[in-house]
This record gives sequence, structure tokens and C-alpha cells, in this order.
Amino acid sequence: MRHALAPLAVLEGTLDNPLRAERVASLATEALRTIGYPRAQIVLDRGAGCGVELRARVTLGPRFRIAKIQFVTDDKFPAKRRLALIEDALGTVNTVGGVYVADRLDAALAELQKRYRDAGWARAEIATFEADYDDTRGEVSLTIPIKSGQKFKIGRIRAINARGVAGELFDALGIEEGQPYDKASLTAGLSRARRRIDHHIRMRAVISDETGTIDIEAIVERE
Repeated sequence: MRHALAPLAVLEGTLDNPLRAERVASLATEALRTIGYPRAQIVLDRGAGCGVELRARVTLGPRFRIAKIQFVTDDKFPAKRRLALIEDALGTVNTVGGVYVADRLDAALAELQKRYRDAGWARAEIATFEADYDDTRGEVSLTIPIKSGQKFKIGRIRAINARGVAGELFDALGIEEGQPYDKASLTAGLSRARRRIDHHIRMRAVISDETGTIDIEAIVERE
């Protein structure tokens, strides 16, 4: 725990600056929360002495470990991949057996939502999660609802401004109408196409909720 409170030590012997002191206390509070004290608080008190005497009152609260992480969804996104995307700090934060840090989980879920959309669930939304604390056992269980929606397929594929190179462009992209949409595959195909035809190519995706497809437009930009 000492390393979590270490930022407070830098204040000793410095000029009193209330805003700076509060920032340092905030850093120390965050450090305590990353080692399993989500209710930790640090309050600074000032007293008169030889200069200003700054006292830090630290309230830890109970320490918690994550007992369970439940994603509420029936989609086919790989379960292990979901868990891997939200864990942090080499598997010690936001993973079963690790500690729960809310702001890091918020950021991780935003990235997970992006990965869903890149994998074809173009309208996926990850709702606010719930943290259920068991003070007696020192455990927290996380419930994360995911509204994945339909999984989109590739619709029409068009080459724009591609006179004389359209065939080579389609071949390099390596995609077909009706196959599941996957942004990683499209990005790889786009890189191949740029190398082969030696032109800059822009990709535009047009989503149709009605047909459940994403039309792809490859636009060749000629000088």
C-alpha cells in the first residue's frame, strides 16, 4: 500500500499550493483504487505550525476482488476475446480474481464496442454495467449488458474511378458479396490493392439496416 500513497510524500518541504495538493491526493486515491479499494478516500487537513502542516486522512474501506464477470448477450462474439479486451495491467485489473477499476472498465468497454462493430455487429451498443458488491466476502460481481443487434454481411462491392484497374482491384480486395463483414479483412485487402495498383484508395462503407448488409465502395484517387 505504501507505493500507492507515495505521491503524498512529494508535498513535504514544498510551498503550500492547495490545487497541487488536491491533484496529488487524487492521484494517490486512484492508486489505492487500482489495488482493490474502490471506496478509498483521502482528505487533506491544514494546520498551523512551522509553516503549514498538511495532514492526510486516509479511509480505505473494504478491499474487493472480482468474483464474476457476466456479459448479458447471446451473440457469437468469442467469449474469451471479450474478457481479454476488458482486462488491464497484465491481467490484474478488471479480470476475475483481479481488482475492479471503474474508469478503466469504461474505456475498455468503449474499445470492446468498437471491436464488435468492426466484426460485423455494426449497431452494437454496450449499456451501462452494474457492479454488485458483497462486503462480507470482499467480492464484486460485474454484469455487462450488450445489445449486439444483427450481424451484417457485405452487400454490393463497387469500384469507383477505377477504369482499367477494376479487375485487379477486386482481386486484391479479396471479398465477396454475402460474406460476413469484417473490417480487419477489408483493411488487409485495401493495403494489398494499394500496393498492386499504386494508387491511393479510399474505402467507404454504407450500412443498410433494412437488408442487413454493408455496401463497400473502393474509390481510386488518381493524380
